[in-house]
Amino acid sequence: MPLNRRRFVGLAGSGVALAAMAACEGPLATEGDTNGRRLELLLDEPATVDPALVAQPQEATVAEALFEPLVRVGEGGVAHPAAAESWQITDAGHAYQFNLSSSGRWTSGEAVSSDDFVWSWRRNLAPELGATFNYLLFPITGAERYAGGGRSRDEPEIRAPDTSTLRVHLRNPTPGFLARVATSTFVPLPRAEIEGTGASWTDPIRIRSNGPYTLAQWDRGLGMTLHRNPHYGGSTPPLFSDVVIRFPRSADSRLRDFHASPAHAASVSGTDYRSALANTDLRPQMRLFERAGTWFIVFNTRKAPWDSAAVRRALSLALDREALTAAVFEQPTLPAQRLTPESVLAAEPDSAPNVDEARALLAGAGFPNGEGLPPLHLTYHRTDQWDRLAAEVTRVWGDTLGVAVQPDVREWRDFLDFSNAPGDFDAYRAGWTSEFRHPSNWLDDLWRSDVDFFRTGWSSAEFDRHLAMAAATTDGEAQRTAYAAAGALLEAEAPAIAIGRHASAFLLKPDVTGFGIDPVSGAINLAHVSIDA
Repeated sequence: MPLNRRRFVGLAGSGVALAAMAACEGPLATEGDTNGRRLELLLDEPATVDPALVAQPQEATVAEALFEPLVRVGEGGVAHPAAAESWQITDAGHAYQFNLSSSGRWTSGEAVSSDDFVWSWRRNLAPELGATFNYLLFPITGAERYAGGGRSRDEPEIRAPDTSTLRVHLRNPTPGFLARVATSTFVPLPRAEIEGTGASWTDPIRIRSNGPYTLAQWDRGLGMTLHRNPHYGGSTPPLFSDVVIRFPRSADSRLRDFHASPAHAASVSGTDYRSALANTDLRPQMRLFERAGTWFIVFNTRKAPWDSAAVRRALSLALDREALTAAVFEQPTLPAQRLTPESVLAAEPDSAPNVDEARALLAGAGFPNGEGLPPLHLTYHRTDQWDRLAAEVTRVWGDTLGVAVQPDVREWRDFLDFSNAPGDFDAYRAGWTSEFRHPSNWLDDLWRSDVDFFRTGWSSAEFDRHLAMAAATTDGEAQRTAYAAAGALLEAEAPAIAIGRHASAFLLKPDVTGFGIDPVSGAINLAHVSIDA
């Protein structure tokens, strides 16, 4: 599967700031709010709610409320029934059969059928659409060729033998395929409306969806309202009669609007995030939620002395991630000592920094107090944030280990070229953000020896064996065990060291509980939010 290098240099470039969010004046329509249970949010206006095209958290929040996938995925990539009540994996992981729930209904009351999924998946593969994550479908036999344009309509092996059964055949066993199926790229879409009205199919008067909510109103530039879907009978029943989403009046009013409005939650970033942290009234209402993305420093493991795992581990152990995060990042970021996010691969709690152990490792590698160790050339592109990172690791590694750092600062275009073919380097700033919630998207897609996505030169036969074991079984628990072993080995070898975890920041009123987000899409999880009486 082709991987998009923008996900570690583009998104990780100057920091992904969530869109500005604020209130708008004037109430939105709330017909159907029969019991007064209403959730109010301050979010930026979506550019689209077409599930195939969503790319931003506010878009995902709406799309994931309107549409339900076959399965939903929790921590570690564990799949749970949604539009499919059950599924079977056969033919050594090549064949998947999804059995649709009899309760699945469109907002019009019609039953959702397996043909709806077949048409939608093929629609999202069509090159003329430009679906954001169409490549997540590529493990399906014929899908990549279909997406290339020279195709017959029958090529992707996606079949509906009857109205409640969907069968899919994969080119190769693909751990994490269910986690892909849980993303917006795989939800069913209303064929008649899309073919009949084109891009305007998402207008409230036209849209049909199969999720907990329906789109009742969208006043461009002002706000939108979601109503409870009366035909929804799935596993995540709507908790609110209405979800009212207001859009910003201006770029600098959102903090005042949140403070003065009935909004229960607002997303903040950039200067508003920093202003909220400095505000004694708002700071206690700030919460950070982990996103499935990590900033890290990659090492050239072909080049001495950075080929020594002991040296790399020493550099990692010397870093206090809490202090590092505070010193470097002005955007929402959480400390991270592991490369793979905890929301993707559960592991033991992070260990604290240990300078004594770091010094012992360095001495054991032949460099007591850093003696004999050449300067580490750290390559990154020029931004204030990465300048602060270089300054902080220079200070910490110099003071604690006697290791000198030589910044190698590039302009953005030069850094992009470098990242595609690093050549002879010591270390560089990189990052990755999940495309779906499964450890295969990190361990297989980035670190497997025959992939070497970051050109580190690192390889491990034992690591590859664990990944092969995961690919060879369809037993979820056995897969998780294999991935846990592979993840532990990756951390021990440290071809890269984590420096921070992506996060989303929200202001929450005191009566809000159960608030959370999807760590991959950033969507607010409306199924668990509660407003205390």
